[in-house]
Amino acid sequence: MMAGVVSKLRANLAPKVTMGVTLALLLLRLTLGWGLFEAGKGKVHTLMGSCASDPMPECESESAEECGKDVSCKAKIPAKCAADRSAACAEKGQRTIEWFGSLTIAGNDALKLPGGGKLNFAAAGFTELIFGLFVMLGLLTRLSALPLIATMTVAMLTAHWDTVGLNLAFVGKLAFVYWIGLWVLVASGPGDFSLDRAIQK
Repeated sequence: MMAGVVSKLRANLAPKVTMGVTLALLLLRLTLGWGLFEAGKGKVHTLMGSCASDPMPECESESAEECGKDVSCKAKIPAKCAADRSAACAEKGQRTIEWFGSLTIAGNDALKLPGGGKLNFAAAGFTELIFGLFVMLGLLTRLSALPLIATMTVAMLTAHWDTVGLNLAFVGKLAFVYWIGLWVLVASGPGDFSLDRAIQK
């Protein structure tokens, strides 16, 4: 009798595969996957010294004002701005690597991530870039979500550890939102509109 009650509860609690659930999973995948892919792309670009976001968006216009009517000065602006952007990007990358290297686990100064700042920065960037894309496409979704969950867990234990507590401030952190959403995909799968489902058929 107990087994019958349990199976009935499971049947009623499990989400029915409806168009609404399918669309919700698609939206969840696209949102999580795109956000993680973009975050990873930004990290990888910075790591490679070619920042995805322009570190000096006003360089040309400000340099043109400084040059005034000097034609030879204006001719040098593109090369000058390119060099300045490259230097700004390299500086940003170095600062970020140093920040990753300074992270402690659970607020304990004696516990740091192994491998140093550059390795951890690269690991976070490539994990988000590659597996974020897989999640977005619905390819190996459950497996792809696991390294992303691990990355978000590390983020909560290091960068956002100061928000963990009874006041639940961590709930508003993007890493935690990603973490929850990824667990939903592990539990439910990618839905019908995914490469996983297309391959199964």
